[in-house]
Amino acid sequence: MKLVVKAASAIAAICFCIYAVSEVGAYPRFAAYTGDKCMDCHVNPTGGIMRSYGGMKFAEKNLEIESFRKLAGKTKFDPRLTKAVSIGGDVRVAQVDNQVPDRSNYNSFLAMQGDVYLNVELNKIVDVFATSGIYIPGVETRYEVYGMLHNLPANGFFKAGRFKPDYGTRIVEHRAFQRKNLLGAPYEANTGFEIGISPEWFTLTAGLYNPASSDFISQDPHKMFVASTDFNFAFSDFDYTLNIGASFLNNPYNTSDSLFSQTITGLQQSYGADLRLGFFKRAAVIAEVDFEERKTDYPLRRSLYLFGELDVMVINGLELRGQYEYYDRNRDVEEDHRSRISAGFAAFPFYGFETEVMLRFVDEPQEQNNDEFQWNFHFYF
Repeated sequence: MKLVVKAASAIAAICFCIYAVSEVGAYPRFAAYTGDKCMDCHVNPTGGIMRSYGGMKFAEKNLEIESFRKLAGKTKFDPRLTKAVSIGGDVRVAQVDNQVPDRSNYNSFLAMQGDVYLNVELNKIVDVFATSGIYIPGVETRYEVYGMLHNLPANGFFKAGRFKPDYGTRIVEHRAFQRKNLLGAPYEANTGFEIGISPEWFTLTAGLYNPASSDFISQDPHKMFVASTDFNFAFSDFDYTLNIGASFLNNPYNTSDSLFSQTITGLQQSYGADLRLGFFKRAAVIAEVDFEERKTDYPLRRSLYLFGELDVMVINGLELRGQYEYYDRNRDVEEDHRSRISAGFAAFPFYGFETEVMLRFVDEPQEQNNDEFQWNFHFYF
């Protein structure tokens, strides 16, 4: 009951602020609305993190409520310090109230993200990108740094450095089962290189990296291979968009045997399919399914991940959001699955600020009562 009251209060506050916003663009659900590719709005061709100048201008034009323009003022922010040097950033703070089994509720404010981005365009072909994340005690700092060749034939690119492998749908929710367990989100950035092409409606990427979860020096000689492809269509005459894709991950790594007596080679493999649908620039459906296998001297473990999301822009600037997640840790073992249903709202009062309220209902084999309430505040430029 307490969660419902909190959610109702937060939603009322949001609704008070909302009047009108034109079409918005960011995140996979907004790409589904518009039919755009990730590279249309981001410096990184595979999406996420820093927005390109075109993406920033799109957000500046569309993520603003008419009635808030006087309050926000007429100052226009330009991320370009010079013609070749651009900056950006993201700050996320969350108020979390989780029901923890056999303990008092966990209620806290969390600084989820604090990143400043720098991109230097040395010429038409060469870019250098760097970001440094906030320090979380006991957890490796989140950062990415890479050099990139782009504007190559077939809209191709080459990246070398430390960045997130291109696997599946890069949704914002880093706690989604497939993101957290397959690549270790939100700290899944890894060192290696990636190549890709994206001519018109087709995209293909492939990358070679240090094994997942390796340390900075990575004395493990194995290499992780990740490949992804998708087909993107926007049917303006019929007001709908379609994106279908597939991904593959092969991750051999050093580990200890079950007796901890010697080092052996483990193998993690995963393959999945993803889908984005957009209707009338007002509704979006996102779906992903992943199959994972882990091989060591333990019995083979086969996992299954399902993710589904429905987003509806009920009025301009106010989205109704729903998600379903399913994780079966071992498909050969009964009653070890976990599922999570989430529902809430996202609002964009004016450019540079987003707020979201989500209720998450968790179902576990032990039938534990551990539902969650989250109110997120996102500042970006």
